[in-house]
Amino acid sequence: MEENSTTNEGRDPSKEQQEVVFKYVKSNFFRVIHADGAWGGLNPRGNIHMSFYNERSALPDTSTLTVAPDGNIVKPEEAQTSGALVREIECDVILDLRTAIGLRKWLDDQIKQLQGLLKEAQRQKQPREKLTEQQPVASKTG
Repeated sequence: MEENSTTNEGRDPSKEQQEVVFKYVKSNFFRVIHADGAWGGLNPRGNIHMSFYNERSALPDTSTLTVAPDGNIVKPEEAQTSGALVREIECDVILDLRTAIGLRKWLDDQIKQLQGLLKEAQRQKQPREKLTEQQPVASKTG
């Protein structure tokens, strides 16, 4: 009896690969943020909790503007501020271990790619004479 290579006999369908399609939908709260850093740690449920922040100078607590009766500014605005730097927390992200490991791998891949691009850009900026062993130096005498 000839064995047919297209037969499904003896195969366990639960062990076959399947293709899963994901559609990306932005939530109503989606926005792009700039992150200068993150603060966080482990939460009581064993997840990783990160708060992303951006850094900036503090906004004034108050400001005073002196205006003449005719509406002209008599004295420039004076601002009162604490002078402290601000870390404005933009969003919190909570990751389970598996997701954190996947994110770390993805970040490592992106970092390697960016470092390669920066290295190549830096190499292309170097003058040609620096890329070869020894080059004669041209004199600028008149």
